[in-house]
Amino acid sequence: MRRENVIDLDKLAEDWPSPFVARSEMENFTKGLYKPRSMNTFDGSGRGIKRKLKMRSKIAYLKEDVIEWIRKRIKK
Repeated sequence: MRRENVIDLDKLAEDWPSPFVARSEMENFTKGLYKPRSMNTFDGSGRGIKRKLKMRSKIAYLKEDVIEWIRKRIKK
């Protein structure tokens, strides 16, 4: 079974109430697939979501960038 079948990425985007996803909310947004600590690791190694918004000490991503990044990571 493909991951895309398990989690409907378009539905995730529809259901999320904001155009942004805080790194601290990645676990909630992805239904447990990615934790904030994992995202920190991906970002630090250059393999994370390219566009980031930094507000004080908080990191957020654009929702559409998160969905695109997850789609690219799904093994076909």
